[in-house]
Amino acid sequence: MRKIYLFLLLISFVSYSQQKKDWFFGLEIGNNTITSSNLSNKNSLQGGFVAEYYFAKHWIATARLKYFETGVTTKSETEYFEGAVISIPLNLKWEYKITNKFKGNLFTGIALNKEVKSNFYYPVNEKIDYSTFFGSFNAGVGLTYFLNSKTAIFINPAPQSLLSVL
Repeated sequence: MRKIYLFLLLISFVSYSQQKKDWFFGLEIGNNTITSSNLSNKNSLQGGFVAEYYFAKHWIATARLKYFETGVTTKSETEYFEGAVISIPLNLKWEYKITNKFKGNLFTGIALNKEVKSNFYYPVNEKIDYSTFFGSFNAGVGLTYFLNSKTAIFINPAPQSLLSVL
């Protein structure tokens, strides 16, 4: 299953100052593009909740609860899978100042995922009883624009889309 996240838009609506030892809470919404081996794309909306804890000057621990759709189709389109996932990503983020209102970040972490919807078609002899729980690794870069001390807009482009720009 190959998932490409074009971007995540994070709107922090309840927060305190960005100084160390502070919490940010927010909502996350964004586009999720599902790319299959038949080269067709499907877009869906993803969303969830986020909590960030600034435990040092540039270091942040983040936890999210999010929902997104996923899927895969083979080139011959004789096999397909469409589903939905609830994910709990736990990340460590390093944030650096660009300007007074702009900050960049690098992050990495793990996620616990639970498949909550499964529609599939496979040939009769194929194994289909895979676990609906799975782990994943995530890493990336992002930008944060602070509208004020309590509200920020956050964007994370997908690593694949960054590579195509470089």
